[in-house]
Parts: sequence; structure tokens; C-alpha cells
Amino acid sequence: MKLKAGLEVHQQLDCGKLFCNCDNLESGSNQTFSRTLHATSSEMGSIDVAAQAEGIRKFTYHNRSCNCLVYTDEEPPRGPNEDAIRIAVQFAKLAGAKIIEEVQFMRKVVVDGSNTSGFQRTGLIAVGGQIEYEGGKLELDQICLEEDSCRHGENKDEYLLDRLGIPLLEVTTKPQLKKPKDVQEAARALGRLLRACKVKRGLGTIRQDVNISINNGQRVELKGFQDLATMPKVVENEIHRQENLNNLKQGKPGNQKDVTDLISKKKGTAMACKLVGWKGLLGTKMSAKEHVRMGRELADYAIKAGIEDYSETFVKGLMHSDELPAYGISEEETQKISDVLKCKEDDAFVLIFGEKTTVESALDNVIQRVKFHGVPQEVRRVTPKGLTRYLRPMPGASRMYPETDIAPVNLRNFDVVLPKTLDQRESELPLNDEESKQMVARNLDLRFHILMEQIEDPKNISRVLLHTLPNLSSTGHIFVTDDDILQVLSFVKDGKIAKEGIENALVQASMGDEIETGSDNIDDEVELLIDNLVQKKMDFVKDKGMDAVGPLMGLVMSEFRG
Repeated sequence: MKLKAGLEVHQQLDCGKLFCNCDNLESGSNQTFSRTLHATSSEMGSIDVAAQAEGIRKFTYHNRSCNCLVYTDEEPPRGPNEDAIRIAVQFAKLAGAKIIEEVQFMRKVVVDGSNTSGFQRTGLIAVGGQIEYEGGKLELDQICLEEDSCRHGENKDEYLLDRLGIPLLEVTTKPQLKKPKDVQEAARALGRLLRACKVKRGLGTIRQDVNISINNGQRVELKGFQDLATMPKVVENEIHRQENLNNLKQGKPGNQKDVTDLISKKKGTAMACKLVGWKGLLGTKMSAKEHVRMGRELADYAIKAGIEDYSETFVKGLMHSDELPAYGISEEETQKISDVLKCKEDDAFVLIFGEKTTVESALDNVIQRVKFHGVPQEVRRVTPKGLTRYLRPMPGASRMYPETDIAPVNLRNFDVVLPKTLDQRESELPLNDEESKQMVARNLDLRFHILMEQIEDPKNISRVLLHTLPNLSSTGHIFVTDDDILQVLSFVKDGKIAKEGIENALVQASMGDEIETGSDNIDDEVELLIDNLVQKKMDFVKDKGMDAVGPLMGLVMSEFRG
């Protein structure tokens, strides 16, 4: 098996909206409106297959006060945001990419509801470049600046506008990754390089997609990675899925019949189609993990026609012979359907319920998928279980056309100062590797250096910034200034208080109280540590009784230097 994989990383930038003057916020009061979207043709007159697959749909949008008329599609865009362009150019230079002379923003047709206008604005910033990761080097393909999309609401076809228009840096790499572990390490390295620039932090601010093919086959895009830890598992599962599809024999749809009259519990129109030689390939909930589970694949294609997905694994509106009798379909009805379709012993069938035109469209989707041999080129979403589900066809060039409301931007006018990388910032700290990584990850290294200029005590400064201050903030609204920290650490340096009394001394300093010297400041901390230790080791105390005193005392003494 020969794996070929590449990354597509989307990182939110920490500045204002891309094409208006609104703050980059996700809050405000709620207003509701709706839009009906449909696919439009590209500059060359063709319609993108992914956009066409969405059909004509009506969407409901919840607009918060942080969004102006630009992102409700009621007035033309302004901008673009120069800060966003400057950050994009910074990253391009860090990656050694070739920055283009002029940005011409384009419209990318998107009619899945994630944008009120029916398109997403995107501009090419640079091409080429490379990153180093633990395992080798990875060349970049291109770097684009674009608008982020809406967030999904609680209901189907419902979206929230608060995220719409946040500047998004899209970085795509070449398909040079050969192992699942390399995909994870490359994504981690790319994320670290992005964080050298002014980007947003936290859950949902960076999204990684992975493009995968095996044995020079069709490219499949996997969307929805949030946790880097899951990447190797998901990639391995996708490799296995594609291998199964390549080994699967050519599908051959057989007879199609309206079988509504054969079913006692009517659920609308019922249509069935024979699948020649596919008995056992459709799978059930009890199928082994390595089973091809084509029933689930076909159900995902039926969903795109409007058959509703009621469960994580199966579509209630689509059933198949491998799982029947079940779901209100009796053994007698199953046999009748099989007889009408003239199924042989090794044949299977699919059964679809619903409104007639929807059922016909869904069955057509299923038949087209059955006829396709091998791995179809498509976009799939990552599930919480580490598997993937069909999302839509792979989009093409037909979805792009020029943005006529925004003038080209000359990038030669953007002089930027390169920021230090995270590796460079970590290497400048007189701390161990773990502390250095934590300090930079929390953006505390500048504060560390400022404190070090006043008092050279790296160990205690690190302890205060990484541990003591977070502990204090979790217990109450205590604001500790740099002057408070310097005063307390000077007392430690002069021997007026022990390092174990730093936390209590900081509380006193922040409240404007006189700092207690001597051993007074550590009494409360020792008492608190002992209480927490006893609670944590309660089972040990109950089991050992008085014999637990010695081991517990040893832990206390090791914490407070005896």
C-alpha cells in the first residue's frame, strides 16, 4: 500500500473582520433572517458539481450585533483588512514562500448555507515554501487569505453569523506525507509556525483537513479534525476503507420496484433495488470493525437527496437486506421484496422510504454510487469514532470567479517585520524544555523577560507565572501586577520569606496589605497541602491507619524542603 497525503490548514487571524470594520467577536444580541441559495455558474459558464449537489435550499441565519450589513449580504464589502494581509505576508515569509505581487480576490461558490452571499471570498497570497517536521520536510503548495464561514446552529439548515468574515489563513501542502504519523507531526509543525504570527488560540480557531490517496488512486478530502491525537487513527481507518473499496467487486444494480403495497406499516412511498452479488457486503451494527459496511456508504449518498439521517450509523429512511428483518419490516415482508426483485441467494437489496420524488432521487444517488468501482473522489467528514462519512462531491475549478467589488491589492507596499518562531522564543528562555514550551504556549515569555530584567530569579518567576498565578485566578478575582511579583520575589531573595510562602505573599501584596515575613506565610499553605493530600490519599489512609503518617509526611517534607 502506497499512501500519499497532504494537509489543508485553516487558521483564524487575531484581527478585525476581513471585509468590514466590525470587531472580530463571537457575541451580541440575536436577530433572525432567512436566505434561499442555489448554485450559480462560474466565469466560464459551468456549474461546480459540489455546489450543484446542494440543490436549492432555504437557510435560517441568527445574526448577532457584532455583524454589520456586509455579512448579512445587504451591502458591498469594504477593505480588505490590512492587518490580516500583513499577518498573511508574515507567515508566507516565515515559510519561505514566494509572495505574489498583487492579490486578486475571487468568489468561491458555496451554497451549503455557510455563507449568506452564496460564495466565499478568497485571495492567493503566496506559493511554495516549506516547513520542517519531526520526520522530514514538507513543501507548501499555496497560502490564501479568505473569510471564515458561519457556524452550524442547533437545527438543520440553521447557521450563526458570529464567525462569518473572520480572516482565515488557508495553507495547503503538497501530497508528500507517506505515513499516518507523519500527517500528525506535519500538522503539529505547521500549527506551531502559524502561532508565531498574530493568530487566534483555542478550540475551533484552527481546523485541519487531510487529503489522502492510496496506490495513486483518487484523492479524498477528510474534513473536521480538531484533535491532532486522532489523526493517525483516522488516516489508518481511511486507508483501510479505501483498500476495501478497491477490493470490492464491481457493483451491478438490478431490478427496481415500487414495493409500497408489500409493507404493512406505511412510511410513504417505498422503493427497492436489487444489488447483484452484494449479499453480506452491506453490513450491520454488529459487523466487525474491518467490514466494508457499504450500507452505511449508500445511506450517506441517500441523505444528500433529502432522506433524513435519524441515527449515527443508519438512515431510517434507507434499509437493506443485510439488516432485515428489523425496523418494523417483518421476515415475511423481507422475503416478498426479495421475490419481487428476483434476488438470488448471493444478492442483496436496498429499501428507501419517503416522499416519492425524494425517494426516486435518493435511489438514483444510491445506484450511481453502486455502479462506481473503487474509491470515488469526494469530501468526507471525520466522526468522533475516528471513521469518515460522505459529505459531498469533490469541488472543482468551476466554483471560482473574480470578485468585482474589491480592487486588487499590491503586496509590494506591505513591509512586515518577521516575528520570532516558537522554537526561537523557547530557546531564549533559561528554563528546561517543558517549562519553556509552556511559557511560550501561554504567551508569557515577554512578561518573563520583563521580570528577569528587574530580578534574576528564573526558577521562581517561572513558578509564579505558570503555577501560582493560575491557582490564584481559579480561587477568586485576584489581580497580581508585575510590581507585586517583584516585591515578593525580592523578599524571597533577601530571605525574608521562604519560596513556599510566595502564594500567600502575592495575595497580601495584591490586596495592598503588608507582607508577613518569617514562617507565618507558609502556615496556611502547609495546612492546605496536608488537607488536599489526605483527601487525595483517603483510601490509603483508611487501609494503613496510623502507618500512613510516615509516607504522607515524606510527601509534605519533599514539597516544603523538609
